[in-house]
Parts: sequence; C-alpha cells; structure tokens
Amino acid sequence: MDITSPEFYTLAFVVAMALLALLLGRTEKKPSSTYIVQLLTAPDEEEREDAVRVEVLDDGKVHIERTGFTLGLDETVNLVFTIRDDECTVVEKKGRKRRGAMGDNMKGEVSVKCFRPMKYRVRYESQLTSTWATFSFDAASPAVKRVALNY
Repeated sequence: MDITSPEFYTLAFVVAMALLALLLGRTEKKPSSTYIVQLLTAPDEEEREDAVRVEVLDDGKVHIERTGFTLGLDETVNLVFTIRDDECTVVEKKGRKRRGAMGDNMKGEVSVKCFRPMKYRVRYESQLTSTWATFSFDAASPAVKRVALNY
C-alpha cells in the first residue's frame, strides 16, 4: 500500500477514530433515584436566616433541618430528592394540609436514609423562598454542615 494513496489515509483515519473512542471510553451514568418526603414543620420562635443544616446521624440517616421560611394556612413542605451517582438535587415544594396561622415563621426537619456513605455534591433549591445553595457533604462523616440559601 502506497503512503500517498487514498486507501492509506482512509485506513489511518479509521484507526485513529477507533483509538480515540477506546481512550475516551463510555461513561455510563446510573439511573437516578427519586425520593419524596414531607418536612415536619413547626412554628419557630426565633426569626432565623434562610438556611439548611445537614447532619449525618450514627445510624446512617441524614438529618436535614430547614429554617427561615413562612407558610400560609393549610400548607406543607415536601422535599424531592433526586440522586444520581455522587450528585444530589433537593427541591423544596409546597404541599397542603397544615394547620397554623398564615405567615408564621417556620422551621422544619426530616431524617432520610437515601444516601450511601460517600461524598455528595448537593444543590438545594427552595421553591418557597426562591433561594438555592450548592455545597458538598460527606455522608460517611458525622460532621454538621450549615449552609445559607441565596437568591
């Protein structure tokens, strides 16, 4: 085969593309898991900042405490967790059926067991207050993480 022939360049191009595909490889992501839990809310005597506190408990559950939001009459808060590999998105959504006065300062908490013991990149979005935060936390470490939500 002559080095100046079109067949040589075609074969060289095919080999180069095959090597490139082999080097880059396929990175398949696992399917995401979605969990929906209701935040247990109660009136808050203090007026605290719009924040979320994440703590890993001894039994492996992750305890989430949310402060600095208000709820109307008959409203609840649902947390929607979407977890894929080491990425987690938590979206706070309004629900119904809560007894209480309109405009009360509220706090809420929930414990979930949907995290594996590894480090996660988390995006927390609140549709209640139109705020969000991004942070990382290690579900294998019992450290407490407190993050303020921003506009």
